[in-house]
Amino acid sequence: ERLGGAARPAAPPGPAEPLTNRERSVLQLLPTMMSNSEIAGELYLSVNTVKVHLKSLYRKLGVGTRRQAVLRAGELGLLGGSSPGPTITRRG
Repeated sequence: ERLGGAARPAAPPGPAEPLTNRERSVLQLLPTMMSNSEIAGELYLSVNTVKVHLKSLYRKLGVGTRRQAVLRAGELGLLGGSSPGPTITRRG
């Protein structure tokens, strides 16, 4: 027998593979809108290494863009850690 009312949406499944520490570090910086070059400088990585981590993040999260990665990570609670990333202030 069916009950009336809206069904609760199922919780989204997590990434197929766990994220590495470096992938998590890159992921934490994505909402800041920093460029790949700025992320590389912040994490002391090369730009190519950042691109490799992004590609891996996209694959693991099942997304194709930076925006989708941020939205998906938010759904999964991956952005609410104790270290949200640097605060960027611009002087002008």
